[in-house]
Amino acid sequence: MKKTFYFLVFISLVFFTNCSSDDNSSNQNNETYQKLIGKWYFDDPSTNPSVNNSFKFTSNGNVIYSYWTGTGNEYDNETGTFSVSNDIMTMTFPENVSLTFVQKVVFINNDKVEFLATGSPSEEAYEGDYFRD
Repeated sequence: MKKTFYFLVFISLVFFTNCSSDDNSSNQNNETYQKLIGKWYFDDPSTNPSVNNSFKFTSNGNVIYSYWTGTGNEYDNETGTFSVSNDIMTMTFPENVSLTFVQKVVFINNDKVEFLATGSPSEEAYEGDYFRD
């Protein structure tokens, strides 16, 4: 009976520790993840571009891609998720079609970041330089 009790306790512990769906906790401890939080423009905002698409990374793991609609000052956006493992970021945009981008994140300075291809042919990167708001 005692063995059965300990076995049930063990199974309960394994079940509850393995069923956690909070993957953000590991992301939030990642330095690259933390440095990405905020709004990043496709063109340097100090040069006053007339159109400037952006990514906005939030602390809860969402990324909002804002893009010019082609008319006046109108922008549309799509919300996805992002995660970071070491210096590799994965962004997934599931709204209209499922798009997944995997790229290496390299900080040039606090206000400029570069996304690079990982070198894996199965991973598509959203390559470029981005500038903090």
